[in-house]
Amino acid sequence: MCDSDSRSTEDPPEGGYRTLIDNFPNGVIVLFDSDLRYRIVGPEVLPFSKREAATMVGKDIFELFPSETAARLEPPLESTLEGSAESLDVEFGEHVHHLETAPVEIDGDEYGVLVTQDVSEARETERTLKRQNERLDQFASMISHDLRNPLNVAAGRLELFRETNDADHLTAIEDSLDRIDELTTDLTGLARSEGSVEDYETVSLDAVARSAWKMIDTREATLETEPCSIAGDESQLQALFENLFRNAVGHGGASVTVRVGPLADGFYVEDSGKGIPAEKRDAVFEHGFTTGYSGTGTGLTIVQRIAAAHGFDVSLLDGSAGGARFEFHERDGESESAS
Repeated sequence: MCDSDSRSTEDPPEGGYRTLIDNFPNGVIVLFDSDLRYRIVGPEVLPFSKREAATMVGKDIFELFPSETAARLEPPLESTLEGSAESLDVEFGEHVHHLETAPVEIDGDEYGVLVTQDVSEARETERTLKRQNERLDQFASMISHDLRNPLNVAAGRLELFRETNDADHLTAIEDSLDRIDELTTDLTGLARSEGSVEDYETVSLDAVARSAWKMIDTREATLETEPCSIAGDESQLQALFENLFRNAVGHGGASVTVRVGPLADGFYVEDSGKGIPAEKRDAVFEHGFTTGYSGTGTGLTIVQRIAAAHGFDVSLLDGSAGGARFEFHERDGESESAS
């Protein structure tokens, strides 16, 4: 804090500042001196704290605010007294206040003017819009990513039907089109909200896993499942498995073995592939991460989002056969254990 000087607090400079401060709308305006003491404060009753302005006059910021807040205010206020305008957000309890400062000279002495506005609602709106924009960006990637498999299946079966005229291929095409419709509906819902565990019904994960297995090119890979069920949305969980299986087969080799089974508080999916280096395990869940196991950078983001919507945290570990193991553990009080 600046060294004190000999100026008295008994006669604060008034001038036109008194009128300005008393009539400042929807906020607080302060004139402070080189000791960081408040010389004039207004309006008479502060709109945020309902504090009387008179109780703040003559006190420095370390008397007025908690030490952590005062320590953050000190540098910008001192910088203001040196001639710089400052702008910053400061949290006061549950509120966020935006502060603007400007240097002023009165009768040859340097002062600072501090203007404070409560921007809690505006900042929350900004955060909400940012989250929505991020979800829209991820949604576009999710749609293009997860629609690729059923589209490829439909296209391949259509070509086979043209060659063989076997009606079984039309059934497979119909299944793929139904899957596209489900994915569009479910991923849209996932992008708009985090889901509601209370709305879910009991789902057999081993049955869902086998359905997901049919929707990807498994080559010579093998799926092994154990009986396992949770409360969830069947179609979204199928999308979760499709993404994990696609990664396992694509990066673990054509003959990889994939296992799905229960945990005491969730379930796991592991493969016998190459595994993922420990230093990359956190990054693979980041949207757009494209190195190694995560492929296009979208699949594991989808997995994490679906898991979160079902009340699970997902972690990446070493598999029992040396590959990758994804464990889904319920958050306290949010999901039913797998059985």
